[in-house]
Amino acid sequence: MPATFKIALRIAFITSGAILIFWIISQFTIYRYLKTEYYAAIIAVSFLATGIFIARSRHEQREPEDQHQLAELTQKELSILAQIAAGKSNKQIASENFVELSTVKTHINNIYSKLGVNNRTAAIKAYSSRQE
Repeated sequence: MPATFKIALRIAFITSGAILIFWIISQFTIYRYLKTEYYAAIIAVSFLATGIFIARSRHEQREPEDQHQLAELTQKELSILAQIAAGKSNKQIASENFVELSTVKTHINNIYSKLGVNNRTAAIKAYSSRQE
């Protein structure tokens, strides 16, 4: 089942649950006893919970598929990633490759985006899992 379908299905269940709660409240005329502010707060909290749920499900989908994503890297990016894994700084990498520091940073940003990571530690983890 595609991930987007699963997300849509979850949203549908949450929305139908909110509609069901609204129907129950209106059937028992509880809304007459609830202040409008409380009712609005309940709705706001339900939408907040839906947003958190969607964000978590999307975050779970972003787990890197190391082998496939490492295959997308160019030879230069793989070389720089190996140097990052060796613990070298950006300045050291630039001097060893005879390029500017900004070029190294550009390569590192490309590596991060291709691997779906945000920092050196996660990139090193993806690289080291390939080496095993």
